[in-house]
Amino acid sequence: MWPFSTPYPEVACQSLAKEYDYIIIGGGTTGCVLANRLSSDPTVSVLLIERGVAENTWASHVPLFSTDFDSVGDRTYRRNSLPQKYVGDKTQELLSGNVLGGTSRINSMLYTRGIAAEFNAWSAAGRKGWSYEEVLPLFKKSQRSLVSNAGPESGRNGTCEWTTRTHDRAYFTSTTRVFEAGKKLGLPYIEDVNSSSSPAFGCAKSHFTLNEKGYRQSTFATFLPAELVHSRKTHLTVCTGTMTTKIEIKAGPDGSPRAEGVYLQPVSTRSPTYYVPAKREVILCCGPLGNPQVLQLSGIGPEDHLRSLGIPVMKNLPGVGCHLQDHIAVPIVYHVPMSDSLVNLEKRPLSFIREFFEYMIFGTGLLLSPVLALSVFAKSDLLDAQSHLRASSQQTDARDPENLPDIEIMPIPYDCTGLPFDKTQGAFSFLNVALRPQSTGTVRVMSSNPSEPVECELNSLSTPQDWKVMRASLRLSLALAKELRASGYPMTDSRVPASESDEDLDAHIKKWGRTTYHYSSTCRMAPEDDPAPGVVDDELRVHGVYGLRIADSSIFPKIIATHLQAPSVMVGEKCAELLQGS
Repeated sequence: MWPFSTPYPEVACQSLAKEYDYIIIGGGTTGCVLANRLSSDPTVSVLLIERGVAENTWASHVPLFSTDFDSVGDRTYRRNSLPQKYVGDKTQELLSGNVLGGTSRINSMLYTRGIAAEFNAWSAAGRKGWSYEEVLPLFKKSQRSLVSNAGPESGRNGTCEWTTRTHDRAYFTSTTRVFEAGKKLGLPYIEDVNSSSSPAFGCAKSHFTLNEKGYRQSTFATFLPAELVHSRKTHLTVCTGTMTTKIEIKAGPDGSPRAEGVYLQPVSTRSPTYYVPAKREVILCCGPLGNPQVLQLSGIGPEDHLRSLGIPVMKNLPGVGCHLQDHIAVPIVYHVPMSDSLVNLEKRPLSFIREFFEYMIFGTGLLLSPVLALSVFAKSDLLDAQSHLRASSQQTDARDPENLPDIEIMPIPYDCTGLPFDKTQGAFSFLNVALRPQSTGTVRVMSSNPSEPVECELNSLSTPQDWKVMRASLRLSLALAKELRASGYPMTDSRVPASESDEDLDAHIKKWGRTTYHYSSTCRMAPEDDPAPGVVDDELRVHGVYGLRIADSSIFPKIIATHLQAPSVMVGEKCAELLQGS
């Protein structure tokens, strides 16, 4: 907990009330938003269930200390994928947040909504209420932008929980060099990546979920702080350290299945399960890997698979756990001066001490974690043979669904392979991300036991188009590196492709391909009879099951071509409005 503060008001599942109006399963990025919004009505009782705990420590609010998916301890929930057939048969470690606030507690704090074209594409595909103009108020509702020249699409007059900002200066020389290199390759500077008037492609300045004091703005800290939970203690309960073993599904008056309540069990003990009824609705917010598990354990999913495990089928819904998508990434790594890399903080204690005191006194410096100051967005079929972007103004219109980027390159002053490396020199990576993968995977329970891990098949790079896009991204990174060297920036090869031939690029991809932890679309919003079967309708209701909705990145029809934090919060805002208006 914070110094001199009262303990966070967490409740064990043994101490719950007999029933609640709404039960939210999963206190992650979206669940905290939903709990806040639903409990704003004092006549409504809300129960939020979270597998992890609050862990409301000072360090968990400091950006550099808390930005770590591979953190030691209980803040990260770990699963393993099946060996990836198309990525060197490697098993990927799949990580997500395991605390209140979920992945917003450990991510890089990037605030990127996705361009307007993303949501206009949803609307064009038949998703009513999800066009850019319709979701823009939801983005603005929770955002409080500190950017002085922010445009009219930024949130300033909403409920103002979620503070966003940019960094006033570049902390690494490589940042300004990449901006200049991008211009030479036809990639314009983008000041506001979240504005629909900005071009769809270019070098975009990063926006972060940080407040004025330099503290991480997770959805836990902003939407569900201790003060708010204390003030609503008569009708809002936050239950931590608890797993949901299944949702109780019974036949309603018309014979259709209905969610009646949830079965709970403490994570740390083998005590009996507890049943808690929901008078109104149950909302799943366990994420793209957790939601399919809870649904399938509850008898909702592909009937043949459920029957093979002895799970009674309550609703045959083939789309549950299908269409798993992730942004696969491939790093290209260089040696750079120690002083221009995060390695400097690890190997030179005096540098760290200086940065620590700068943060404590002024709220500035590297402890703000200004690691990703910009991202390069591009579209592979608009890059010429020299990796120059050749695009007309029509082709860069951020509102046109034809103009979605399929490449993101993140310049990061560290080695992003996730493996040990030589720390006698500085390290710099271009992390190449395929934003619009065609490959899809699955999430399946392998037992009726809720404590057993699920089987996750990412199936990354299983289509020729995905390989084509990744090769184009690597070539663009190599072109950027060439421009950096030409400008005099000192960098030597560390982990780079042997050449730009397809064969050598493919070998590099297979060796270094990795997850970005951007999982989505396993409970996608689409018709039940869609060629890729949907799980929820346009109001986030599970097809054919009354009283059950899903709200997080698992409902995205396709993975969004950006970082998923801000769109996930938008989905939480949307779900709250749907419930409050129903």
